[in-house]
Amino acid sequence: MYNNILLKTLRDGRRSMLLYSLGQFIIGIYVALLFPDVATSFAGMIEELPEFIQGFIGSAEEFATPEGFFTADPYGIITPVLIIALAVNRGMGAVAGEEHAHTLDQLLGNPISRTTVYIHKSFALIVDCVLPVAAIAIAIILGAVIMDYSVSLSGLFFMSLSLLLLGYATGFMALSIGAATGSKTLAIAIPAAIVGIGYLINILVPIIESLSDLKYISILHYYIGDKPFINGITPWHALVLIVIAVLSFAIGLQRFNNRDLRG
Repeated sequence: MYNNILLKTLRDGRRSMLLYSLGQFIIGIYVALLFPDVATSFAGMIEELPEFIQGFIGSAEEFATPEGFFTADPYGIITPVLIIALAVNRGMGAVAGEEHAHTLDQLLGNPISRTTVYIHKSFALIVDCVLPVAAIAIAIILGAVIMDYSVSLSGLFFMSLSLLLLGYATGFMALSIGAATGSKTLAIAIPAAIVGIGYLINILVPIIESLSDLKYISILHYYIGDKPFINGITPWHALVLIVIAVLSFAIGLQRFNNRDLRG
């Protein structure tokens, strides 16, 4: 049962991962099929809005294109929320969840090191995020084919990559906090608070120019701030998300290996 923790973890979480993927596919196909009918009218409405609001949701010219439309919805709101929820849940459950279920001691009672457990759980988190991200991209391509319009495949790839990196950054934060503290509450609450603050900053920055420098402390800025679907991914933005994930992984592993689990 415990010979391959990676495969066991993937098997245990396959149903929720498939449900997340199905949800993302449904969202993607719905928005892709909707685009031709609503893009022009939405763009006209946006054109009448003040410039600071356009700065937040995108200009009318951008919104009239598939890339701009999909950046605002679904990649601007619901899709990242679902990926973050999946990643944080996986990160929280990797160690803190096992502790609360009293199964971690069963794992570590076998001839297997804490490092192996942690790495296998980490790889499971990485794998679990891929299909939901791919599902919405595939749905958008399918919807574009059905409705006979073109969408930038390179832009879709970069948007998907940025979304995946956001999932890894928040997921590994949850994993690290759970491994360091054993607390499911903290493993969920801290990444959620970081994302919530980032979302608030993203709303305020286009409205209040004096707050523009605050965008650099928003994790969402590095996900979508330069609109990867339209402009391609910004390398240093991707690097920030990778560094957050890698540092979280390393800190969590160090703390997990040195924490007294007997209490």
